[in-house]
Amino acid sequence: MKINSPYEEMVRAAAELPKEANVKLFLRHAKRFDNPVNGDYSKLLLTPEGIRMAQEIGRSIDRPLGHFYASSVERCRQTIREIAHGAGVEEPNIISLEVYSGSAGAYRAQEEHHVGWYEYFYGLQRNIPEYTWGATLYGEARPVVDAIFSDPGEEGQLDLICSHDSHVVVLASALFGLKTGIHGENWCGFTEGLFFAGTREDFTAYWRGEKKRFTNW
Repeated sequence: MKINSPYEEMVRAAAELPKEANVKLFLRHAKRFDNPVNGDYSKLLLTPEGIRMAQEIGRSIDRPLGHFYASSVERCRQTIREIAHGAGVEEPNIISLEVYSGSAGAYRAQEEHHVGWYEYFYGLQRNIPEYTWGATLYGEARPVVDAIFSDPGEEGQLDLICSHDSHVVVLASALFGLKTGIHGENWCGFTEGLFFAGTREDFTAYWRGEKKRFTNW
């Protein structure tokens, strides 16, 4: 498969994907505006650059698009729409699932325990209780993986799932041992994500130049 991504590792991973299988791309939304609206990040939409970024990805994909999923946050739905428009799909049917709408553990750590956003994920990756307050990396990742494979999709198609940086980092951490810094070092970028092929019981994932198979994970 071909895809024009800002991340060379994703371009290379796409070229390795099995042609006959259903493949899912789980990615962060495209570039958004920086300043919160009344302090509410959920209202932030894509910048013109983000819209162009998503459309360019869509134009470059040479595999039929299948099903579309997203966080209920509008910038994620917007990213899916613009990718679909770039690929020639005028009215994509986007299904929003709450499981893709961000890390409840991270929000709880911020609001109840005053743990910073990056600190929470730093703690998850290293099992530091004073940052995570009982949350675990597997506990954060498992519901997302369950949701990704809840729709088997059609063979030979690419299903798109757009979520947030928190879920991309959680998946990459749980599956590939990603370590981010306490100030956000090595964090995921806009439209960066993971490819998945297979079933919930037996799947292969691709992330930053690595490819791993997981059985009964």
